[in-house]
Amino acid sequence: MLLRAVTELYRLRKNEWLSREALERLQWRKLKRLLRHAYDNVPYYHRLFSDAGIRPEDIKSPQDLSKIPITTKTQIQDLAPEEIMATGYEKEKCLEFGTSGSTGRPLSVFMTKEERDLCAAAWARGCMDAGLKWTDKRVHVHSSSRDHPSKKYWFQRLGIMSKEYISLYDREEDAFEILAQGNIDILSSQPSVLKMLAEYLGRREDSRLHPRLIFSISALLDAPTRRQVEDFFQAPVFDFYGMREAGLIAWQCQPCYGFHLNVDNQLVEFVRRGKRVPPGMRGKIIVTSLHSYSMPFIRYDTEDVGILSRKRCPCGRGLPLLERLEGRCNDFVSLPDGRVLPPVFIEFMRNLKGIRQYRIVQEKTDEFIVYLVLQANPPPDLAESVKNGIKARIGEAVSIRLRIVDEIPRDRSGKLRSVISYVPANF
Repeated sequence: MLLRAVTELYRLRKNEWLSREALERLQWRKLKRLLRHAYDNVPYYHRLFSDAGIRPEDIKSPQDLSKIPITTKTQIQDLAPEEIMATGYEKEKCLEFGTSGSTGRPLSVFMTKEERDLCAAAWARGCMDAGLKWTDKRVHVHSSSRDHPSKKYWFQRLGIMSKEYISLYDREEDAFEILAQGNIDILSSQPSVLKMLAEYLGRREDSRLHPRLIFSISALLDAPTRRQVEDFFQAPVFDFYGMREAGLIAWQCQPCYGFHLNVDNQLVEFVRRGKRVPPGMRGKIIVTSLHSYSMPFIRYDTEDVGILSRKRCPCGRGLPLLERLEGRCNDFVSLPDGRVLPPVFIEFMRNLKGIRQYRIVQEKTDEFIVYLVLQANPPPDLAESVKNGIKARIGEAVSIRLRIVDEIPRDRSGKLRSVISYVPANF
């Protein structure tokens, strides 16, 4: 495993310095090979292509990709494994991984050991671009009830690419006590956990946790959380965007100029209402995993929204840039006047005194419920400030109800979302 992963990592690290044109040629060769494989060996994709009246040879340019219908997570969840897995791959001989289940219904993803190693190499490349060293001690804090890997590879026992796991599922205080002892080079977790940890340790005087780097994964990292975490730990935060179905999709290198897209392993499209949008415009992120042969993901709807950058990173890498992530589709709110707002519209509430946690839920186009967990002695005009602030951003023609609660629950995946909409955004 180590030799294969190191070899793949070496290849990937060479790829990122290729020209944009060379990367596009490499990506296109991989795509054509994957499309032929999926059409010939995967019942679902053979049927999808046939129903659309196309064959792999009909995809002659990137513009032709729109001929292939987009596949959603729900569609794959409704399939039996033998319909989505390629002929010759047995699920019993593959590794099985579950998605976070943030939508309430996890998806089982199957891959071979070789595919797993390639995914691991892509993650290693992204982490090394952010400053990871071979001998760093990395600790990942997760907040869900999912089991974390208990097995260590032999090289990890020697201190090479070491990674420890700490769970908040039982008692947050116990986990934070362990972290307070320090001796960590890299701390990684989702943004809400990093924020909570900074606040917890800020109330102590004996914390020795001073990581050199902080990696944010698994959820949208907003600017205020980044500033708060960087200010407390006095360490840079690097953001990573990935998913179990496709692996690492994009990451930040040392300049933090944007997110490098993993185009030598994936093809990423930005789509709105079924059509590709140009750089600079918001679009739903559609990904094709170029290394997944046992269980292909072709034009897969990530349910995330982002913006492709027109710029190039000053680091000199040829990999194109994702300008920014804007959140999940169901984090956007669709308003009566036709506007669609990203979840950052609610960030003003961070600056209101008296609020410890908040969440806004859109029940209907013109109906919102705001859940608040209050601090001691909140200002008497807090409710009015919240309503006025929201209406100033989304308009007066909406109903806003406030509910004071003791706790805001996390998703099944452990994520703490500040905006949830039950009104489908028009992407």
